[in-house]
Amino acid sequence: MNEPDKKISVLCLGPKGSGKTTLMKKLEHAEGIDYTYSPVPTIGTNIYDIHYLNKNGKKQMLSVREVGGEMAPLWNNYLDGVEKIIYVVDTSNLCQISEATVLLYTLLAEPRLKNTKFILVLSKMDAAYRQMRNEALLMLQYTRLCKELPNSITLLEASPLTGEGIDKLIELLGAQKPNLKFKGQVKNNI
Repeated sequence: MNEPDKKISVLCLGPKGSGKTTLMKKLEHAEGIDYTYSPVPTIGTNIYDIHYLNKNGKKQMLSVREVGGEMAPLWNNYLDGVEKIIYVVDTSNLCQISEATVLLYTLLAEPRLKNTKFILVLSKMDAAYRQMRNEALLMLQYTRLCKELPNSITLLEASPLTGEGIDKLIELLGAQKPNLKFKGQVKNNI
């Protein structure tokens, strides 16, 4: 971004350990991502520049601010001017999903985000089995969210390790129109 004062309109949020940093590095096409290390929680924020081709084939760049899960009490400081939120949930860790649900509902209740598009990323799908995914959606009350929210939440399964869902996430981030949403569509592949 050439303008240092320009607001970053996309946030990546989620509980600590949900895989936000690895997902952002994969989106950024970072070289040398070490998938074997035990990650250290992000304390603070990171900014990632995501490069992609728009529907006309023109190169575009989008900056995404990742705010660490440890900083959840301070997320409110980053919400002004946000157009999209990538909310990452680790589907391989059912113990974390209740925390993820509370944090997600807190964001959804925030008046400044009433027109914000949410992309709910079920991360680490390579480490989870299909039933865990379904349990995660139940715990997140996804079907209820789709019925009650004026803005639908886009559901996306992703794995930074295998690359699953990365291209779709880039497509959703680059979309100017909300027509890429698949409101309420939940695949029940058990």
